[in-house]
Amino acid sequence: MMAGDPGRISNVDWHAVVKKDRHYDGKFVYAAVTTGIYCRPSCPARNPQRRNALIFLTAAEAERRGYAACLRCYPNSLTPAEKSIKAALEYIEAHLDQTTTLNTLSQVSRLSPHHLQETFKRIVGLSPKAFCDARRIARFKQYVRAGQSISSACYEVGYGSIRALYEKTRKGLGMTPAVYRHGGKGIHACYAITDSLLGSVLVAGTEQGLCAVLLGEDEKVLLRELRKEFPDAILKQESFAKWEAAILSCQDEDPLLSKLPESLRGRVFQLEFGTRSSSSLRQGLRFMQLDSRRILHFPK
Repeated sequence: MMAGDPGRISNVDWHAVVKKDRHYDGKFVYAAVTTGIYCRPSCPARNPQRRNALIFLTAAEAERRGYAACLRCYPNSLTPAEKSIKAALEYIEAHLDQTTTLNTLSQVSRLSPHHLQETFKRIVGLSPKAFCDARRIARFKQYVRAGQSISSACYEVGYGSIRALYEKTRKGLGMTPAVYRHGGKGIHACYAITDSLLGSVLVAGTEQGLCAVLLGEDEKVLLRELRKEFPDAILKQESFAKWEAAILSCQDEDPLLSKLPESLRGRVFQLEFGTRSSSSLRQGLRFMQLDSRRILHFPK
């Protein structure tokens, strides 16, 4: 079907409609000629007969052809649930220096705590707590790289004590905060680069966990960023094979994420990828023998 031309729905698209597959939302809308209403593929309403269904690539085109938006699935805007999760994400971003509870996010999103927990995890790929913790660690790293002391950065991002900082960042940094502040001095880390839906992604980790997930368009720029963040670490490039499952999983992002600002969308991708790949990283590093002849050491 040519862009903008309505047509009979294909087998693949009709299967998505029958299964009410949310991952096809935003890729097309379908209209019922008998009712004059168009819907998302995931619309919970009863499906029309296939012979009475037309497909459009955009909501705007469906409306130009005289079809009205469904009031159950909001094919031309965010659904109430999507608006709620967007509000929760924005609140977390704006309050990383504070303790954010599920009850607080429930009030912000106007969803019950249980419904929020389930919907947030389904859409974002992480629980609200996991997302908040990961964003706090990322902000801590940002402050330390800017020259702040560990204690100052610790309280700036809402950790109540240095002990809490070390407990929370043990896996999220891939090293202790002190070692991170000194550019990863003496740490052995492996890294790999591959393509993702948001561009090139560089992932690096140590035996303690992931230490970096970087996004960009240029692999050389990403490598320079890694060297800058860990000038005294011992780095080795390796195959991306151990992270393939994680990258494929994160590629399958929820349609809401594609509507978020690019910066927030990138952060969600980085955090979800980091969480999904951590176990694979630790398993791979446990058995990896570093060959000193192939290790690259990047001095300051």
